[in-house]
Amino acid sequence: MTGPAWLAWLLPAVPLAGGAGLAMAGMRANRVAPVAGAATAAVTLALACAAAALRPAGSAPLLAGIAVTFRVDGLSAVMVVTVAVVTLAVLVFAAGEFGPGENRGRFFGLMLLFAGAMLVTVTAATLPPLLMGWEAMGAASYALIGYWWREPRRVRAANTAFLTTRAADLGLYVAAGAAMAGGPGAWPWPALRTRRGRG
Repeated sequence: MTGPAWLAWLLPAVPLAGGAGLAMAGMRANRVAPVAGAATAAVTLALACAAAALRPAGSAPLLAGIAVTFRVDGLSAVMVVTVAVVTLAVLVFAAGEFGPGENRGRFFGLMLLFAGAMLVTVTAATLPPLLMGWEAMGAASYALIGYWWREPRRVRAANTAFLTTRAADLGLYVAAGAAMAGGPGAWPWPALRTRRGRG
């Protein structure tokens, strides 16, 4: 039994939309950022629990023969709940750690964007959303590590993390390139499994 398709789309959309709004508002959202961020994370957790129980799947065309598909299965059901729980815990803790003079809107927004990108990554059932989610997650991670960008050591740490993850990503992109060489029909995970060993 498959859950409603809208749940598969709403699960990553809530933190992505909330995070984008807070990040763009920046300092203007300082007063509401902790409450808004934690509330968005709580809604995300509720959606993650529902998705873990109902196992939804949703798909939409991206380009000719290429679809964006999200699916919550056995493993991703565990991951979506884990991501949501950790995100909520971090944001609740951060609410008491960031002073009113700091850009809380940007931090809480980036955290939600990171969580949303991770949810895209773990529920992706075709290559395009996996690669897009992976890149967005890396960009948000870089911005979070270098959040205190006025401190040179923080910037160096962000640069080191960026270069390290870029090097580690080579394996992913080699595999993605091999899948793409098989044409759009090979992009869903079941198609990749059925093509294994052919050559």
